[in-house]
Amino acid sequence: MTRRTEDGFTLPELLVAIIILGIIMIAIGAMITTSFQTSRTVSTQLQGSRAPKMVSRYWIPDAEQASGPIDGGGCGGGTHVATFTSPSYASAFDDRTPGPSVARTIDWTIVPRGSRFQLVRTVCGATPARTVVVSDLGQPLNATNASKSTPPRYVLTVAVPDSDRSDGFHTFDVAGSSQVDPESAP
Repeated sequence: MTRRTEDGFTLPELLVAIIILGIIMIAIGAMITTSFQTSRTVSTQLQGSRAPKMVSRYWIPDAEQASGPIDGGGCGGGTHVATFTSPSYASAFDDRTPGPSVARTIDWTIVPRGSRFQLVRTVCGATPARTVVVSDLGQPLNATNASKSTPPRYVLTVAVPDSDRSDGFHTFDVAGSSQVDPESAP
């Protein structure tokens, strides 16, 4: 005699399982959406807090070593912000005798990248060395020779996106004064 088994699911059990699975998927989808939004917000805030540090890291030494600004563009390509000429000093870690060598040109430009703009620092030479200082600019930059006194003081005004502010931007100034004696400049 064969015994008949009733393996499987009934229609009500299957419907309950589908409803529970749907609720779980909605919850997972909401968590993923929230994590993407949080990631985007954190990335924007990180860029806003990192930008002043990165600009200061490069702008201040460039301004301090500047033997003079150049009004025209340099080798950077893009929209000209500032170009400095300065003596190229040997590194403290270099075996060569420290001291000034040839003059170098440092070009600060705004370069488009898709729908965004970047602040790029280029050390001109046979092979220009490019550094992206700020990867997402909010508004056009302003670089000025803030004082006509000696030593000259160079100020760079930068704006980066910041959704926490009413105007949508975090704006800051970075300033540096030339420490190069014009008499000893190459």
